[in-house]
Amino acid sequence: MRTQISRGQSKDSYLVIVLSIGVVLGMMVAIAVYFAWRSGMIAPGFGHPLTVLAVVFCPPFILSLIVAPAPDSEFALVLFVGTVVFANAFLYAGAAAGAYFLFEVFFKRRKLPE
Repeated sequence: MRTQISRGQSKDSYLVIVLSIGVVLGMMVAIAVYFAWRSGMIAPGFGHPLTVLAVVFCPPFILSLIVAPAPDSEFALVLFVGTVVFANAFLYAGAAAGAYFLFEVFFKRRKLPE
């Protein structure tokens, strides 16, 4: 059986799609930055250009100043990675929601009079 989506629900489904893409993209960027940092491609501290680029695309990565690439405790590493991944996911989702709002305001389709 096929269900029909009315015009009023399609806007909400577009918003859910945009938010989902934002969350997934934010998580992917944060995990990529973490693996690059853990493997040594991104140097600790902020003297390297790749570190600055990582903070631009993943602002929660600034917490890496507190945690060394090889922390003493696995629990500290889990807390760090979880915080960075979820914070970046919600940051990207918020930016996507803002972009969606601006798109709806400036490029809103005008309804034709019936």
